[in-house]
Amino acid sequence: MAVTYTEDADTRVVEFIVDGHISRADFDRLVGRMLGFADQHGKFRMIEVVRRFPTFDPSILLPGIRFDIRILGKISHIAVVTDHGWLRPFVSFAGMVTPPKMRMFGYSELESARIWAAQADRAD
Repeated sequence: MAVTYTEDADTRVVEFIVDGHISRADFDRLVGRMLGFADQHGKFRMIEVVRRFPTFDPSILLPGIRFDIRILGKISHIAVVTDHGWLRPFVSFAGMVTPPKMRMFGYSELESARIWAAQADRAD
């Protein structure tokens, strides 16, 4: 599995790590767990760690867009943790056109991203 997922009910933070090809099964598991977390805890924060993201199953493109539209209103903050510079323009654009507050962190700043996400509402 190329995606690992964890959640913390106390801080209302979900974290997932992408480390390889994302299959339809990976996508479906992630979506199901994240929607369940949102149903149970309401608005939450997200940490997305991108280690390797070489490809994804094309069958998740349209469902992915639908999922994003459905879930974005339930996310208050998104920390993107990666050293892949090519993601920066996408994250910057998304931060301008979507409701969640977004911030990028390098791999070496993962703990800072976790602290930022856990304390995000208190700092706003």
